[in-house]
Amino acid sequence: MNMNWFMDQDHLVYINAEKDLACLEQNLKFPGLVEAARQLRDAPTPEGLTIKGPRRTSARLFIPDLTFGRHMEMGENVFFYMGEMAECYVIFWPRTEETQSG
Repeated sequence: MNMNWFMDQDHLVYINAEKDLACLEQNLKFPGLVEAARQLRDAPTPEGLTIKGPRRTSARLFIPDLTFGRHMEMGENVFFYMGEMAECYVIFWPRTEETQSG
């Protein structure tokens, strides 16, 4: 994975986790995507998580700021990466009153 690839906005699609993540899981046929994204958000690690998809495929969930060791725009969010031939989904959770004050 090359950080410069993720910095190109043409490769990224932004997904509101509360509204669209379950639909993305169903459309891409990656069972467990919602739970894995929440798990990584709640307990972030530099190596992220790998999840299995259809027909022996897999994808990577990771947080670029941790993985690459430096900040990039939206890099504090969970990214869902299926390889450079596909779009990368930036999964974000909208800030609520509770998270803004806490």
